[in-house]
Amino acid sequence: MYKNRFVRLLKTFSEYDLKQFARFLHSPYHNRSQQCIDVFEVLIHYLENKELGNFTKTELCHNIFKDTKKINTLDVILSKLVRLAEEFITLENLNKQPYLKQHLLLEELLERQNLGHFKSAANQTINRHDAIERKGEQFYSEKYLLANDFYKYMVLTDKKRSWESLNDTIRALDEFYLIERLKLLYESVNYKNLYPIEHNKGEIDPTVELLKLDDIKENPMIALQYTMLLTIRDEKDEHFKQLLNLLDKYYLNIPKDELLSLYSIITNFCVRKIINGDTNYQQTLFAIYKKQTEQQVIFHGKYVSTQAMKNIISLGSQLNEFEWTEEFLESHTNYIRPEIRDNVYHYNKGALAFYKKDFKAAMDHLNQTDKMDLSFELGRKTVLLRTYYELDESLAFDALCKSFKEYVHSQKGMPARLKKAYINFTIVLRKIDSLRHKGDTTKIEKLLEKINTYQYLTNKPWLIEKLKEIPAYKKMMMELAG
Repeated sequence: MYKNRFVRLLKTFSEYDLKQFARFLHSPYHNRSQQCIDVFEVLIHYLENKELGNFTKTELCHNIFKDTKKINTLDVILSKLVRLAEEFITLENLNKQPYLKQHLLLEELLERQNLGHFKSAANQTINRHDAIERKGEQFYSEKYLLANDFYKYMVLTDKKRSWESLNDTIRALDEFYLIERLKLLYESVNYKNLYPIEHNKGEIDPTVELLKLDDIKENPMIALQYTMLLTIRDEKDEHFKQLLNLLDKYYLNIPKDELLSLYSIITNFCVRKIINGDTNYQQTLFAIYKKQTEQQVIFHGKYVSTQAMKNIISLGSQLNEFEWTEEFLESHTNYIRPEIRDNVYHYNKGALAFYKKDFKAAMDHLNQTDKMDLSFELGRKTVLLRTYYELDESLAFDALCKSFKEYVHSQKGMPARLKKAYINFTIVLRKIDSLRHKGDTTKIEKLLEKINTYQYLTNKPWLIEKLKEIPAYKKMMMELAG
């Protein structure tokens, strides 16, 4: 049953969604089939007990019809439930967008020629909408729809004076179009940076003329999106600094979910700079993370992203910002999803302890974590391997080197370059470990050269640091100096 479309939809429902959907099904306006209600209630029982994976259609037929042969009837009911679930999801989404909902009402009032009711509803809606403080992409989409609705009303009631409404509509369309087009342009540049492909070099940028219009760039969202495009496209520090200044200036005017998306693009930009060797961006990125935290723009809904938590703790630890980083971990752990909270906490405590050189504490915390997603497992095994190296736990180190390589090889969906980066890491670290025990200086120079020529290698600075710490390296340097 777990592959059934309706079951897959149900598994995406929150506890609140399930309660609301039950009410939806019991409403005769939406559903008049008692069988749909019966099937839903049986499935909910199994969903709550997490037994859907082993639950079959035959068992469901027995529960509902007391007849295991009515599979075709059950399939028809499940198809109806899919349509009902889709309708429910649509209505729930519409309820989250009151001005889109109001636009649909205004459209219908115009269609019904109820112009008196339209004018009253439109004026109230437009005034409420204009008073919104945080104005993002959705705001300008709604602004255009409402302006266009009012223009249609003016054409019907006072065509000679409708030009003013027409101008308002054109202006709203220009703003909405520019915001969306600029966003798509910098996403296109991002895509080309990540996945080099053939593209039309002679493509026309239709935003150029619109950006020349008076005051158009004074719109906070347009200014941000345009500067974002310049930053991603040209990669100039001046654009990046201007972008950060604009965020400081306008962050209170932008919805938090859209602000979080902007910060996500900015942090990815910083990460690319760091990967390409510009370590100055580490401090910049950490300052951005601190700013996000101060502005409370770090939450996805009511939770903090586990990846964001991991990135912040790792970067803060590398920069020796231990006090702020530890306080952040302790104060934000309760905002991690409950089912993975302990894992995330112990992983990050382990990472913090590692950078503070409390290797035994790092090992204790990391060994209290269970498997999670690929990113966390790679991070956990990497930090644990580095910890075993620092503690000179040779048996555990050798065993983890072997199992880590096998784990990376087994990840079918993992990008090839990422696989190479982690496999090369284990190979190099093993060679460094061997050299520190054997004291052979003849192979050190070749290994250092190899480290510097690897295209894909994670934790490269740390590996070089460990190589330079071993006595054989110091001996080699003394020989060269002598």
